[in-house]
Amino acid sequence: MSFFLKIWDQICAFTLEYIVQPILGMGIKDVIDILILAVVLYQLYRFFRDRRAGRVLIGLGAVVVVSLLVSLFELSALSYIVRLFAASAFFCVIVIFQPEIRDALERLGNLTVLNPRSNSLPRKKMNLAKSVADETVDAVMVMSQNKTGALIVFEGMTKLGDYIHTGKPVDARVTSKLLQNIFFAPAPLHDGALIIRDMRIYAASCVLPSSTRKSVDFGSLGTRHRAAVGVTEVSDALVVVVSEQTGTVSVAQDGKLLRNVDGKTLCDILMTYMAGSVYLRHKRANMRKEYLEMMENIARVDPPVAPKDKSEAVEKEFEKMVGNVTETETDATLDESNAAPANAPSESKKSDEPTDQEI
Repeated sequence: MSFFLKIWDQICAFTLEYIVQPILGMGIKDVIDILILAVVLYQLYRFFRDRRAGRVLIGLGAVVVVSLLVSLFELSALSYIVRLFAASAFFCVIVIFQPEIRDALERLGNLTVLNPRSNSLPRKKMNLAKSVADETVDAVMVMSQNKTGALIVFEGMTKLGDYIHTGKPVDARVTSKLLQNIFFAPAPLHDGALIIRDMRIYAASCVLPSSTRKSVDFGSLGTRHRAAVGVTEVSDALVVVVSEQTGTVSVAQDGKLLRNVDGKTLCDILMTYMAGSVYLRHKRANMRKEYLEMMENIARVDPPVAPKDKSEAVEKEFEKMVGNVTETETDATLDESNAAPANAPSESKKSDEPTDQEI
């Protein structure tokens, strides 16, 4: 009985010292500190839950619980072993979670906050981006009809040099005919991935890593789709896949796969990825013009209203639907001259593109 009372006293002392007293002495800074820590822990949970490291974390949690029980019951032999393990625990965690730590640091480095110009494109390169998107879409649609397998990778901010070295250098302008010729079955470079860097075909016949996620069920999909998802798990690249069996066009990004993509949607995805917010603002400005013309044609506003009031009323109707983005803002964004092309932020994609769906 005295043994259980001793344990109970230790639990009460621990609760009073580390839970009750800190709560009673909390201030505004402490609350902010706790909220920031909660957000960080939640983001870490989201990062680890779909990876193999998630199960490793459960195992480490079990080890921590066992070590606490050993200390609580004062088991000398096991306590000695726990202390030996704790001395090297930091290095063990670094080795075990090396891939996840690297991936997290890459994602942190690719944040738009740290790269404020990464989601925009200079106006002088807009025509080149539109040409690359149109040529790619044309080639993909032709290969889809002919059921020609293709794997086209658009490099983002994370460089793919490790995979480029596995293929053959090309360094050519992106054209529909060249893309079709590269993936034509008897061609020597058709087997593997084609990587586009800085809106030019940089290398072909490249070997990509296959997806390692156990939570993704690829079903009857082949190695192209696994490789497409695999390279997006370790980088911010965007991959276009054409199935050799069905001719279905798919787009992979952030470890997810969007299937049955049509030509118009594919063009929007590519332009948003290469031009970012510049393309989205330009597209929204064009939507405003089309909407205003449509409202004029169907006489949404009564004819007796004065022309000036009529125009203002139509503008208000449009702003309720798509938001207030003026052409002045669009032109100002397009005039940015020192920006580097990169992928658009995920928040913009959610509003103007169909949501990616996992297989």
